[in-house]
Amino acid sequence: MAELLRWLCAEFARVDVVVPNSALAHTFRALGYDDRRAEKKARGETNVLRNRVARAWESSGGPRKDDGLHRMSDLADNAVYQERLAECEQALEADDLLWETCAEMSGAVLLGRGYDGPLTPDRVERAMRYLIAELPFFLASADVFGAPSSLNFYHQRLPLAELVFAGKSVLQAPPWQGYATIRPAAPAADPA
Repeated sequence: MAELLRWLCAEFARVDVVVPNSALAHTFRALGYDDRRAEKKARGETNVLRNRVARAWESSGGPRKDDGLHRMSDLADNAVYQERLAECEQALEADDLLWETCAEMSGAVLLGRGYDGPLTPDRVERAMRYLIAELPFFLASADVFGAPSSLNFYHQRLPLAELVFAGKSVLQAPPWQGYATIRPAAPAADPA
């Protein structure tokens, strides 16, 4: 992570890392945790991730003055975020492919966390709240952070973001908003 942050800071004038703390509780509720336990579990995982990012950033020489490490809940009151969240919720009702993609991804998350029961519509819809809460950042992080443009990076392929950026959804990202999947570079082959 330190190497990634070092690279990002060398390439971009500003880096904002968003840790999805409040949204993560939706996943735990969908897994069957009661509200109190879901919040506690989400808080614990969030603290571990946030501390890991902070340590990696420190070891890489950052963050710089304009960089930020944000909990999603700290951004939830942002007017742009709220507008885009409402837009995303409306789009899910109008766009069957968007809904299906979000539902498939949410089901995969539950299975990946060890859930082995039936993926009922109610359970999947509860899990979908996590993705819905993240989606405004893929549509408008530039506007949320007051930047002229923004490129969202994610560590794995996100079919939901790919759907939006391919123009196959009623949700459309503006031209100043981008998305990319990043992975560590493969080690260079030893020229033996």
